[in-house]
Amino acid sequence: MKKILIADDNDDIRELLKTILFPLGHQILFAKDGAETYSICRREKPHLVILDIMMPFFSGYQVLRRLKKDEMFKPHPKIIILSAKSQPEDIKQAEMLGCDFYIVKPFSNEELVRKVEELLSSKDYTL
Repeated sequence: MKKILIADDNDDIRELLKTILFPLGHQILFAKDGAETYSICRREKPHLVILDIMMPFFSGYQVLRRLKKDEMFKPHPKIIILSAKSQPEDIKQAEMLGCDFYIVKPFSNEELVRKVEELLSSKDYTL
């Protein structure tokens, strides 16, 4: 069983993602802001983080930067950015910081599930 951290400051989005991803059979963790996201990552070492950009305390960009620089995360968790920020520069910044996939809200449930399964089964990532 893998660990998926859902990091979003919106209660409804966290609940929706839980409903979509629970049937996959993985452990699902939750964070409401960037500081909590980073803290949970350090403690739980999730395999995958679904990360919003616009969150209190640390933005998703700041969390992503910290996760990719921190030596304690070897291998690094896979990161899916799930954000309403849809401008090309937003996506490019996330890609430059090392996100594995960027999904714009509103999103397709099927696309999200497909990317989660693909990233969690990736041969380049095992804990």
